[in-house]
Amino acid sequence: MKHSLTILPAALLWAGVASAQAPAAAEPTPSDLVDALNKTFGRHAGMRASHAQGFCAGGTFTPSKQAGTLVRSPLFEHGAFPAQLRFSIGGGNPNASDKSRSVRGMALRLDAQGERYDLVLISEPVFFAATPASFVGFLQARVADPATGKPDPQAIAAHNARYPDGVRQPALLASHAAPASYAATPYFSNHAFVFRDGAGKAQHARIVVEPEGGTQYLTPEDEKALPDRFLEDELKQRVAAGTARFIVTAQLPDPGDALLDPSVTWQGKRRVELGRLVVTAAGADTACRQQVYLPESLPAGIAASDDPVLRSRGAAYGISLGRRSTP
Repeated sequence: MKHSLTILPAALLWAGVASAQAPAAAEPTPSDLVDALNKTFGRHAGMRASHAQGFCAGGTFTPSKQAGTLVRSPLFEHGAFPAQLRFSIGGGNPNASDKSRSVRGMALRLDAQGERYDLVLISEPVFFAATPASFVGFLQARVADPATGKPDPQAIAAHNARYPDGVRQPALLASHAAPASYAATPYFSNHAFVFRDGAGKAQHARIVVEPEGGTQYLTPEDEKALPDRFLEDELKQRVAAGTARFIVTAQLPDPGDALLDPSVTWQGKRRVELGRLVVTAAGADTACRQQVYLPESLPAGIAASDDPVLRSRGAAYGISLGRRSTP
């Protein structure tokens, strides 16, 4: 397993004539990323800085025979084994409504044959930032104004003018209602990873986890009638009926798809099935509460790409864990 905590050099330079003499802007540190989350959502004792609202679940993962055409790893060469999951709502507000138009999260840990694979996924095909600098700026622009209790629209507009990548995910979230179920929305890695097959051939791919039953969003009637907390009970009902099932695939890029920018949707239609995931329990287990799911916790045959946001996340997660473990 690899847990790279490397922070890449700054990709953005000061604009204008003075840029020839001015040094590159310092790239945010992992602490800066967590600070930005805490300042936007507050710091809540014992809670994650992001995806604070959530619950544990358990399941079974069965590797697909197709996986071997893309990656050679002991993890994908045997039969079904247990999977650990956490479902969540994006953002650092532990009281976020299940009806909020924010991303849903699936953290999935596959641990078998001496290999560990953490998949950290959200319910939109793009991330809200292309770089750590954009990540921090996006959140800083959304710190509530003390006078209004809401973010300043001018601050958001200024961020979007500087970092156009910040408009893509919000636009997708605004285009539909919240998911009707954790088992009725797809999940995406956003980041690309490098897969290597038995012949040594390397191929970039993003992970997509699709619900077998299709995607379903809340209707206007649902939004009015449902309580702020309904997703956990709803998933328990699906588990009891055996309908919380997903197909885990690797999405291959088309020529021109951005390999290192998680804020851009891939156009590639080719998929390689990696396996099937069945959720068998929801809410009862608490094992995931103190777990840290690391996007760079990867099995043999899969490596992290040089995506700068991906490379910054591992260290930031460690800092966030330390903060929620202390008063």
